[in-house]
This record gives sequence, structure tokens and C-alpha cells, in this order.
Amino acid sequence: MILVAAFLALVATRADAFVIYGRSVGIAIGQTARINFANVGEINGILINYRFVDADGVVLAQSERTLTIPLGKINSVDLDRDTLPGSDPRIQIRVEFEVRTRTDLANLRTSLEVFDNDTGRTTVFIGDPTI
Repeated sequence: MILVAAFLALVATRADAFVIYGRSVGIAIGQTARINFANVGEINGILINYRFVDADGVVLAQSERTLTIPLGKINSVDLDRDTLPGSDPRIQIRVEFEVRTRTDLANLRTSLEVFDNDTGRTTVFIGDPTI
């Protein structure tokens, strides 16, 4: 498991903050990327829009509606490489998300992981391992 710092520095309190993970990951046929959002302190919930983007900036998947993460809950979103078009068996991706709630960003914990579809074994982890 690889542990890596994942975020760009942001001002502590923001409304409509737009966050781009500071690192990209590669996913291959038979793997899935998962973004996890945990609300660890916002009583009224945290609203998030997300998207997975490839190395060329093409949006591969995005939220169809705004996600609501209630206090104390984790919401996860998957991108399965096997469902994407293209002949390259491996692609580089990154995650971008927009926080639609006026909150201290310390109330939101995120992580990005890549796991094997057959075994469920995590091969890459970026973020806070305590969530």
C-alpha cells in the first residue's frame, strides 16, 4: 500500500471550493479507482460534485447529481477501467471535485484507491489511512 499526501493547500474555510488531487494514478484492465469522501465534522452535511479525468483532460465519469455526505458517513464512487472505451489497457486518471458547502475543509476527508476487480485487493492508496 502506498501512502501519499494528496491535496493542494487550500484556505481553511471556503464555499464552492474546487479541489484537484495533486497526483494522478494509473488504472489497468481489471482494476477500479475509488474516490472516498468522509464527513468528519459538518453537522449539516457536505455537498460534492466530482469527476474522473484522463491525462488529456477528458471527463471519463462525473456526478449525475450532487452527492450529500451526512455527518459521520463515507460516500464512495467507483470508476471501473473495464467499462471505459479505448484500446490502451492502462490509463492515467485524476480526480477533481467541487465542495458546494460552506465549511471548514478539515471537515472533509478524502482518499483515492485503486483495487483489483477479481480479488478486491487495494494496490494504490492516496489519502488519510485513518478513514
